[in-house]
Amino acid sequence: MSTRSYTEGVVKRVAHIKSHLENGFDVDQLVHNIVSNLGNPRACAMTLSRHAQASAMYAWFEHHDLSAMRQWCYVSGRLIQLRYSLETDTTGPGGKMLQLLQPLLSNNNALIDWFAHYDQAYDLKRVENHKSHDFWAYQAILALRGEWERLTERCEKVISDPPIDKTEQKYLADHSFYLALARGDIDKMQEILGQLVTSKAVRARSDDDGGYAADLISSAAVIYAKIAWRHGYQVKVDSPYIPGEWLPVEALSQYKNHYNFLN
Repeated sequence: MSTRSYTEGVVKRVAHIKSHLENGFDVDQLVHNIVSNLGNPRACAMTLSRHAQASAMYAWFEHHDLSAMRQWCYVSGRLIQLRYSLETDTTGPGGKMLQLLQPLLSNNNALIDWFAHYDQAYDLKRVENHKSHDFWAYQAILALRGEWERLTERCEKVISDPPIDKTEQKYLADHSFYLALARGDIDKMQEILGQLVTSKAVRARSDDDGGYAADLISSAAVIYAKIAWRHGYQVKVDSPYIPGEWLPVEALSQYKNHYNFLN
């Protein structure tokens, strides 16, 4: 994709985000429902989390404000955490894996560690089936924990016996990334991240990015790069889909919950 095409996509997406932030959320009502236990507080928490994610993307792509982006990602992650505390299920593993983006971008170690060890969000039987999407989703959890031996075994299994389902085949490169990560092979990690941010790959997985990240970043590629950095592998990829400024792992000096009910 040309720089011009990417820039045009960013302008349109940022306008979309701005319009949602201005008109798409009744924040006061959502907060009231959560505090008063009205309607569906779990759904309200997730809607507020999406609002925080949108605010994070707007902070960066409109104002280039890294600290504000990290702060809003922290709020988004805390709201996802609240949603899990209200009710946890094991459905939608792919979406749960992609929601690691916000905690990772926040650089808040306590929040990241909580998500890395919250196994209740996954079906621990299905995550062992290497033909399932659950398997792919759980790879990120193992990578975050640094369970290299287990991660290596799983990668070798799925690479040698890949899923037949075309939907899952587009995620095979991810397992190659995890294998390179487990082996500490920075060059290979960077090569595979480069594959994930080609125009073809980004288009094929645009649904994974959602309305507040599509056209701006590759959510999975950013997640993988952040995990690598957290383990000391400072991967670098020359692509706007993996903003280089996002990758360092220094925490903010202070994080604010933003909502009193998160205190």
